[in-house]
Amino acid sequence: MQAVQLHGGMGMTDELAVGDYFKRLTMIDPLLGDSDFHVQRYGEVMAA
Repeated sequence: MQAVQLHGGMGMTDELAVGDYFKRLTMIDPLLGDSDFHVQRYGEVMAA
């Protein structure tokens, strides 16, 4: 997020790689789960 703010509007365009990375990282949490989800899941598996 800091890289997008650093680059301003250019960070959200397809002209810079940071825009691609930001879009990819933005979609990873909804698709694969955020860190809280994985920590909870790991705890459940270790408790079983």
